[in-house]
Amino acid sequence: MFQVFREYCRTYSLPAIRSFFSAFQTLVFPYRCLKCFCYIDHDQVKPLSLSICFCAACNPFGPSRFEPPYCPRCGFVFDRDSLSGNGNDLKNVENHLCENCLTSPFPVNRVRAAFQYEGIIKEAIPLFKYQSKISLARVLEKFMFEAFDSHFSFSDIDWILPIPLHPKKMRQRGFNQSYLLVRNFKKKYKQAHGKTPSWQINTNILKRTKATSPQTGFDIKQRKANLKNAFAIRAISNKTRAKKSETKKKGTNIIGTNILLVDDVFTTGATCNEAARLLLKNGAKQVDVLVLARA
Repeated sequence: MFQVFREYCRTYSLPAIRSFFSAFQTLVFPYRCLKCFCYIDHDQVKPLSLSICFCAACNPFGPSRFEPPYCPRCGFVFDRDSLSGNGNDLKNVENHLCENCLTSPFPVNRVRAAFQYEGIIKEAIPLFKYQSKISLARVLEKFMFEAFDSHFSFSDIDWILPIPLHPKKMRQRGFNQSYLLVRNFKKKYKQAHGKTPSWQINTNILKRTKATSPQTGFDIKQRKANLKNAFAIRAISNKTRAKKSETKKKGTNIIGTNILLVDDVFTTGATCNEAARLLLKNGAKQVDVLVLARA
């Protein structure tokens, strides 16, 4: 078999070889739309894009990116249509605090996202979480890192903490979607910047101790009540904070550190705020949030 392949390489040019393997992949591993299940033409597919997962009919406009103008604290994206309808030039509309952050500030320092929670992203996330369409992970992870690199790569971050699942839900689902969105961040950061990041991804510091009910359909008061005391911190050291290298080696000390929480969707912020409140109470200096989509 190897001899045949070697002779083929000697006889044909590199583009011909690529064409051969592309045709072979199309035949053996065709792309299918995760929504309507139709086959997707390989010629219309862009590497690591949503065109791998959704056909042009199901995803005609592409995802809505997280773009200004938005609240610099909670990341709420302002309605561009209403702003432009008031005679504003959107290019000149600056980010500004929303009404909720002015009247009821919450523990999280700032929230940033890759997308707005609408359109194809609103359909993709439930497929990813609840129907185990893991093929979405590599694509969504790419956009997630782009958002991180844009908003947090030059921030002083010590820990990246994916929001944990309760052990019962983890057994049922088989994976933590928040972790899958960041599991290759270190490798991607090194590829992008040519150096190893100073932060660490940790799935042990924060744990879920309460099997909460699904948040869908709850108002903000119900969400807060549902998530009250839902998290706990593992083995926090009460000693004075050690040097950063020693802190990372212990893997449990968050005193005086800056933390980036990672989740799939931010709606009312009840989940991230409850986790942030606990982290700050146990000595964290600052807590930011990065999500795949901001509602």
